Amino acid sequence: MITLHTRIARISPEQDSALSAYAERFNQVAHHLAADMAKEQRTGPSFKNAYLRRFDITARQFNAVRQYVEGLASNRVENLKNQENTLSGKIAATQKLLPKIEKQIAKARKAGESPEKIQRLENRLHQKKRKMGNLLERQSKVIQEMHRPFASGICFGGRSLFHRQYHLEENGYKDHAEWLSDWKAARVSQFFVLGSRDETGGCQGCVARIQADGTFLLDLRLPGENGERVTIGPLRFPYQEEKLRSALLAHAELSKKTLPKKTFTSKDGKSYSRIVYPDHLSALSWRFQQDRKGWRVLVSFDEPQVAVTTHAKVGVLAVDLNADHLAWAELDRFGNPVATGSIPCVTYGKTTEHAAAIIEGAAITLSNRAKQAGKSLVLERLDFSKKKGQITEVDGARYARMLSSLSYRKIHTAISVRAAKDGVAVKMVNPAYTSVLGRLHWADRYGLTVHEGAAVAIGRRELRLREVPAHRVVHGENVFKAPDGRNGHVTLVAPVRKRPRHVWSYLSQVNRKLKAALAAQREARKLDPPGHAVSDARKISNAPVVAVA
Repeated sequence: MITLHTRIARISPEQDSALSAYAERFNQVAHHLAADMAKEQRTGPSFKNAYLRRFDITARQFNAVRQYVEGLASNRVENLKNQENTLSGKIAATQKLLPKIEKQIAKARKAGESPEKIQRLENRLHQKKRKMGNLLERQSKVIQEMHRPFASGICFGGRSLFHRQYHLEENGYKDHAEWLSDWKAARVSQFFVLGSRDETGGCQGCVARIQADGTFLLDLRLPGENGERVTIGPLRFPYQEEKLRSALLAHAELSKKTLPKKTFTSKDGKSYSRIVYPDHLSALSWRFQQDRKGWRVLVSFDEPQVAVTTHAKVGVLAVDLNADHLAWAELDRFGNPVATGSIPCVTYGKTTEHAAAIIEGAAITLSNRAKQAGKSLVLERLDFSKKKGQITEVDGARYARMLSSLSYRKIHTAISVRAAKDGVAVKMVNPAYTSVLGRLHWADRYGLTVHEGAAVAIGRRELRLREVPAHRVVHGENVFKAPDGRNGHVTLVAPVRKRPRHVWSYLSQVNRKLKAALAAQREARKLDPPGHAVSDARKISNAPVVAVA
């Protein structure tokens, strides 16, 4: 699905009046339909026949209103679910924090700490309990909203604008009447025209015609028995206009008389036939929006799918997602790294537009490389939404900043969309212990960074290759040597592997020892005298090694 947009550059008073009247009728029906669905707790299609007579609209115009209302209602339900999940995570994190603070208070009292320190801890406990109460109250309200009838609670015009009436001066309004004027205008500022692939031009309610100079004219059917139409245009779309032209030409080149038909049998035993339309035909749905600058036109349609030209049998291009960069590794079909690298992708502190541009640039780079190599892209299947909701001050500012700035969903969407345009297949794998495998097995062996090593492990998992890290024998003991990411390394004794168990059970034990070794090394570096810290372990023969049994 692709959406193009443009502005109506030149519009006459008659055209503006017709669009405004259409928007007013459309939103009038939408407001009544949402209220009736919530009041009578019935589905939208059950009101169709009554609404066609009541508001003097066509069946296609009613379907457009119904989809608009149902879309708003579904979005509201999903938002409430997300709010409830976020609040549940925060409540769980706060519940874990309260006993820790109580233990700190008891420990401070037992150690004879100063009354001021004990009071600070008690104040902190009190504030956390207040926070818990507020979270529980908010969660209760959200749950109550979730149990309300479908299509209830929709705020046509937007809640942000609605709440501005309570702070008129701060929002630049002289009085309530000025705000009310904007509020009424916002509630009737747009309308939707639903299309179908079996209609003329992909939409009988708004038929687009291509002119000799390449511009577009729109014949918009107005509500009412007369079926009057108003012509809008000429229009030019600044971005990917040729795709819209191709979609319209696909409809213009077909004739229903020459299309094949398929015969069906109804429940009554009667036979009927339907035209079989080609798969490349697409419905075109139009949306008209009014703002302070005038009217905008948006059209949505399905663009032809690009054939996939990559295959995993020749290898893969695996990507490891990090807070400030994307590490990638190109593997051959045997799982050996052919090339590695990283793409900067720092979104922390950037505006939404700047972050989107950075992510899009990284997605283009990865897709182009995969297309040139003829290899599929492999990504991690991650979800940080729950973890983000459970961040507390115990996790530390660095961890919270890392999770908050990690836009995994946006990065994944950008890569998937760009890969689909370039005909590159995208595969998803479970990321469990790929960082451990990359650090212990691949980083040191091929001289890679720990993140590039993780990318190698991700790609090998898609290729279904061996995942057990190789250990070394030192003085009769099996040990792992792992880079610490700071030009040094740590060593740890390999745990005993129980063969009947899954390899991830073994990697879980290795991961615990690895974390302990890295933590011990960090503590050892803190104890180094000033000016004696090792800056580059590769240049010094006696680099610090921390062994963990």
